[in-house]
Amino acid sequence: MKEKAEELFHKAWTKGWDTKFGGLYFALSSIEDLIDSDKNYWVMAEAISAASLLAVKTKNNQYWKAYDLLFNYCWKYLIDHQHGGWYQLLNNENKMYSDEKSPVPKTDYHPVAACYQTIRVLT
Repeated sequence: MKEKAEELFHKAWTKGWDTKFGGLYFALSSIEDLIDSDKNYWVMAEAISAASLLAVKTKNNQYWKAYDLLFNYCWKYLIDHQHGGWYQLLNNENKMYSDEKSPVPKTDYHPVAACYQTIRVLT
């Protein structure tokens, strides 16, 4: 499973990381073409979790570099530092469509779970 997880992460990173504006694109097709260039909060949160888990399990520091890029991206664009929470969706240039955040009952489920998984794997 570890090898498959690394393969999937690498594929998602090389095909999905926006080298111009940062962040991971929302969706690739089954043939790995970009089909949605928006940036969705839960995609970033799940990638943060995956990066930390792979960093610990593989002892490969490249995953910590990905973790740092992802977390810094979220800190800059997705986190509402005034009122809390993560904005749901940004366009490909990291502009908000609205100030809408995680809907009830999912309120920040993905970001909290990603942080929890990272803390858990480090202990």
